[in-house]
Amino acid sequence: MEWEKILRDSVKEGTIRELYLRHVPTLKTCENWNAVEEIGLVDHHTKYAHYKGILVKYGDRLFYVPEKRMEALAPYRAWKTKKAIKVTEVGK
Repeated sequence: MEWEKILRDSVKEGTIRELYLRHVPTLKTCENWNAVEEIGLVDHHTKYAHYKGILVKYGDRLFYVPEKRMEALAPYRAWKTKKAIKVTEVGK
């Protein structure tokens, strides 16, 4: 519950901290994909993972949608964002 509150406002001025990005849950399924609001594209390598996809808001929560899921949903839903989200490193 505590991370949900922190993540809700973690994207500020087109940036997100890597620490927060690691805690963003992946949106695997939802009842209405058209109700998902795009925030911005992410392409970031961490030590153990590669985040390439889009950050979205569904309800009042922040989620990550991987690129493969975006491609699978493309025939049913248009992804309209071209805005890139910059990821700042943990130590900076």
